[in-house]
Amino acid sequence: FGDSALWAACAQVLLPASRSFRPDLIIVSAGFDAAKNDPIGGCIVAPKAFGLLTREMRRLAAEHANGRIIFALEGGYNVDVLADCVEEVVGALVAEEPSPDQDPFADA
Repeated sequence: FGDSALWAACAQVLLPASRSFRPDLIIVSAGFDAAKNDPIGGCIVAPKAFGLLTREMRRLAAEHANGRIIFALEGGYNVDVLADCVEEVVGALVAEEPSPDQDPFADA
């Protein structure tokens, strides 16, 4: 699977379920096995997609958890691709807060 499948799972399952649960804290197990060229995952997700998903997680945290969100690195087995994915996630974490009405994949 690739970017669109990962986004569909996020938009159609993860985000609606999370919004109905209304978490006080969001903990993300940030594994990058799904990244393109990872030797184990066999998927084709671009590093940029992980940054876009991180923005959505930040938006969810802002809505329900006073911005409280924790990321724990747990996977990704191609160090070059892993570095790109982590860079995208960290960039999304330190970027300006996303607009509530902005389409997360508008710039993809």
